[in-house]
Amino acid sequence: MPSDTVSASDNALTLLPLPEFNSLSQAQVRGATCVWDGVPLTAETAVDLGERRVRRITERVSWFPRACRPCALKQAMDALLEHGQSCEQCVDDSSLCPVGLTLTRAIREARR
Repeated sequence: MPSDTVSASDNALTLLPLPEFNSLSQAQVRGATCVWDGVPLTAETAVDLGERRVRRITERVSWFPRACRPCALKQAMDALLEHGQSCEQCVDDSSLCPVGLTLTRAIREARR
């Protein structure tokens, strides 16, 4: 789940929870296919989900997952809905919640 601190310079899509790294195919890890549904991606159809770090045996390595637009949009909308249900700030005034605003930005980025 997204953290409570989000910088304005963050790629909003990095807040989206991903499938378990070890459950992904090589093509999904390489970014050749969507991390959620395995659909083949091109430079035009891919949505960059930002750098992620994963522990591999004795070290942490970076990887750069990608998704198709429909999956990125669905995941962003689901994350915003889940966050909004448990965030007091979003209930009071969603325009003041940095996580909610960033997830809303993730929805816009997925729609581009």
